[in-house]
Amino acid sequence: MSHIVDQVSLGAIVQVRDRLLEQQARGQKVLRLESGDPSFDIPIHVREAMEKALRDGHTHYTASTGILVLRKAIFQKVTTENRLSVPNDDHVVVTNGGMHGLYILFRALLDAGDEVILPDPMWTEIAENVRLAGGKPVPVVIHEGRGYEYDPAEIEAAITPRTRAIFLNTPHNPTGAVTSPETLNAIAEIAEKHNLMLISDEAYEHVIYDGSRHVSIGSLPAAQNRTVSVFTMSKTYAMSGLRLGYLAINNPQILERIKKLVRCTINGVNSVTQHGAAAALNGPQAATRSMAQEYQKRRDILFSALEEAPYLKAFKPKGAFYLWARMEPEWPGYNGGNDDWSVTNYLIDSAGIGSSPGSAFGPAGDGYIRFAFSCSTDQVEEAAKRLPEVLSRAGK
Repeated sequence: MSHIVDQVSLGAIVQVRDRLLEQQARGQKVLRLESGDPSFDIPIHVREAMEKALRDGHTHYTASTGILVLRKAIFQKVTTENRLSVPNDDHVVVTNGGMHGLYILFRALLDAGDEVILPDPMWTEIAENVRLAGGKPVPVVIHEGRGYEYDPAEIEAAITPRTRAIFLNTPHNPTGAVTSPETLNAIAEIAEKHNLMLISDEAYEHVIYDGSRHVSIGSLPAAQNRTVSVFTMSKTYAMSGLRLGYLAINNPQILERIKKLVRCTINGVNSVTQHGAAAALNGPQAATRSMAQEYQKRRDILFSALEEAPYLKAFKPKGAFYLWARMEPEWPGYNGGNDDWSVTNYLIDSAGIGSSPGSAFGPAGDGYIRFAFSCSTDQVEEAAKRLPEVLSRAGK
C-alpha cells in the first residue's frame, strides 16, 4: 500500500547521529559536528520568565495563533528590525518551531502538482515538506563561484506555468552563504514579474559574521505583498528544544488557511515556552550577540584546521554555523567507497568526528561534507586538532 509519507527519508543526519551515539555508549569520545543544535543555555531572563509562567499557572490552552504579549513582541520585532510591512499583530502566527511553520505554510500554499523553486543544495526537510503538501520541488543549483547565492537568471529559466513560489534561505544551510541585497532585489523583481509567492526562511538571521548584513526579502518593495517570512527562536536564543517559531504573513487568504492549519495540527504552542519567547524578544539581546561572536570564533578555528588538512576544501561562511567543504579528487576512499559518505564514515570510525554527507542536502551536494560548529567550543577545538592528522593518514 503506497503512501506519500513513504517517500520521505529518515534523514542522513539521524543515521550519523545514531552511529556516534553507539560509539559514545561504548565509551568512545565523540565530537558532535553533525547536527545544528546550539550548545548554549537559554538566556537567564528567558528561563526566569518561563519559571514565572509556571508559578503563575500559565499551563492551559492559549489562543491558537499565540498569546497576545508574544504576538505583539513579534510584530514589533519584524516591523522594526526586519522592516516588514505587516499590517498588525494578527498577521503573525506562532508555530511549533520553524519546521512546523514551513510544513503548514506549504500545505496552505500548494495544490497538487504546484512547483516550488528551491536552492540545491538545501536543508533536506524543505523538499520533503513540499512533497508532503502535494507539490513538486524544483531545484536550482547554487554555485561556489557565486558564493552559493542564487543566480536570478537560472531561477527565471526554471519557472513554468505550475510554479507557485520561490523559496529562499539566508543565511543558508548548509553552506553558510548570505544572499546580497542585489540578488534579493533581482529575485523579488522576478517574483513580481511572474506573480509568484516568496517563502523566506530566516532561521539564522542573527548568526552572521564579518560585518555581513542580513536583509529580509519581504522588506523590499517588489516583495512586500507576496512574501511569507519564517522565523525561529531555536538558533538566535538557543531554544531549539523548546520548539517555537513564527510566521509573518501579509496575504489574507494564506493567513486564514494558516490559522486553520494551526488549529488542526497543534491548536497552539506550549504556553510556558510562549512566555519565554516574549521575554526573549522584549528583553536584552546581549546573549544573542555573544553567541554570534563565539560562533565566529569556532568558524575561524575549524576553517583554519581544514586549510591545513588534505582532501577537503572549505568555503568560508558569512552566516549560520556550518562549514561546507568540497572533496578533492585525490581522496583515496574508505571501505570500498569513494563518495561523500565514505568521508563521513571514515571520520566517525577513525576519530569519532561527526559530519554530514553533502548528498543529504540534494544532488548538488554530492562530493561535499558539512561540519556543524554549533557544538561546544571545546569540541570544535578538539576536532580542529584531529582533522589535519586524521585526514593526512587516510588511505594508509
